[in-house]
Amino acid sequence: MKVLVLGATGLIGGHAVQALRAAGCSVTGLSRRRPAGERDWLEAEFGNLTDARDWLPLLAGYDAVVNCVGIIRETRAGDFDRLHRAAPVAMFAACEQLGVRRVVQVSALGSAPDAATGYWRSKGAAEADLMARSGLQPAIIRPSLVYGDEGASSIMFRMLATLPVLMMPMAHGAKVQPIHVDDLVAIIVKLVTAQEAPPRELATVGPRAGSMAAYLGDLRQGMQAPAGLVLDLPMPVARLVARVAALAPSSALTPESLLMLEQSADGGNTANAAPAAALLGRPLRDPASFAQPAQRIDAVWQWASVLITLAMATLWLWTAAVSWFGWPHEESRAWLAACGIPAFAQEPMLLAASLTDAAIGVLLLLRPRRWLWAAQLALVGGYTVIMSLFLPFFWLHPFGPLSKNLPLLALMFLMWRASR
Repeated sequence: MKVLVLGATGLIGGHAVQALRAAGCSVTGLSRRRPAGERDWLEAEFGNLTDARDWLPLLAGYDAVVNCVGIIRETRAGDFDRLHRAAPVAMFAACEQLGVRRVVQVSALGSAPDAATGYWRSKGAAEADLMARSGLQPAIIRPSLVYGDEGASSIMFRMLATLPVLMMPMAHGAKVQPIHVDDLVAIIVKLVTAQEAPPRELATVGPRAGSMAAYLGDLRQGMQAPAGLVLDLPMPVARLVARVAALAPSSALTPESLLMLEQSADGGNTANAAPAAALLGRPLRDPASFAQPAQRIDAVWQWASVLITLAMATLWLWTAAVSWFGWPHEESRAWLAACGIPAFAQEPMLLAASLTDAAIGVLLLLRPRRWLWAAQLALVGGYTVIMSLFLPFFWLHPFGPLSKNLPLLALMFLMWRASR
């Protein structure tokens, strides 16, 4: 069976390609760029294929199409309509002309032509068009939240699950019903390879529904991470945060995604899991088994590396300010003299040291790079050696101005080796 998978480099699409190949299908992926090592692949800009004639040469010879294309936020105005409605509708028309009857459309729970958000409306419009085509055998699947180890949202949720305290919008109000991507693509394989016409609509959800806070608890349990406290962020504050977060192109939190969370409070993002489990022929994987203990360190690192970078930047900037503006220059010059620095060079050297500290702090905030941690390691190591030789009494100081360099050096070494 020859199958074309659209959006084949995404989480669902990538897993679908592998699962269908494992089931004996001849699979070609379609995406903007061909992954390294792939031979059976088509490169195309999906959003530009909005006429059935664009699809005819791409679909010729295939028995089935699986559309996994989807975005959670628009990069340009109209992206939802182009990617979720216009291009799929053109593809459906081309399938009908060519006799490619089996079409699996990955949609989403809550989708409808009159839904509250552009995401859901565009998905719903494509569903309505597909259902109206009598020449096709459609199978529309509607997941709630999809978990996959390498998925961007899954990485984010694992990170959030390891925080000791977290405030998030609708933490205990929005309901989700996560499904593991392996279960989802196994269902896709069943729908593609079914001898008879597959179910036209199917809610592909996990075995149980719960709040976002409960889902984080499941991930925490799977990673064997310490307990955490999840609090509700008040909605007026959440709406303001969403507007600010939307300014970052990579942020999944936008006013529209926040509205989708609010809309999920009535259970609209949950469904009966029995039909999906029956089609699969086995129990669906429980969310408590999604994450694994080995992922805990990576999850902690997602936020800890940022925290360490911000803390070190603050330390360098504060040191620069105190060295030049706060601490008596007479004492600083005396220390430099003890290190063998002549009087005429002491003030310029003090200024250079302060500017260097400030530059490191600014670079850590604006352009943190791996080499920068090596530079800090060399600088602090050099300070420590020089002061140990010429000002050894600092080792005996009760506030530990030199002994505190040891954990700092260890931390810098860690960041140097762990950073990319």
